[in-house]
Amino acid sequence: MPTFTPSHLGKWESLFTDLVGGEGSALTVEGIWMLGEKPGLVCVFDEEEPLYIEAAVNISKTLQCYVKGGSECDFRTMVGVIEMGASLRNAAGRAKTGPLALRISKRVEKFRYRVVQAPLKSLSNLACAFNVVADTRYAGPSALANRALDALPQ
Repeated sequence: MPTFTPSHLGKWESLFTDLVGGEGSALTVEGIWMLGEKPGLVCVFDEEEPLYIEAAVNISKTLQCYVKGGSECDFRTMVGVIEMGASLRNAAGRAKTGPLALRISKRVEKFRYRVVQAPLKSLSNLACAFNVVADTRYAGPSALANRALDALPQ
């Protein structure tokens, strides 16, 4: 698999650097209360490692979903699958409520996040490209390849 670097992003390299570099804020209710309803990119970290990059039409609602659960959220589903061994088949429902959701919420409290504003029309393309370059644990090319290999019939 080829190795991608931030220089592959061209004019978006500085936005990527702003998103994945520097100090993040705690991914807790207290850490997200001040965010507004703006579009942008969200990057979640475990210590210094980028876990997940997502395009958010509403940054505040996206982060509230990460923290509180209660609605279907791809990030919480990936935490359940990758960190807690939940089945990909039923993890989305179990990550919303119940014992798995509580375990996910406790794990998510230890994460940090950073956000950057980006043009609304380019959000999803930027999130996909940034996931490839950062090779995030939950959505990067290595994670996708590992999930594909694990899904092969025995």
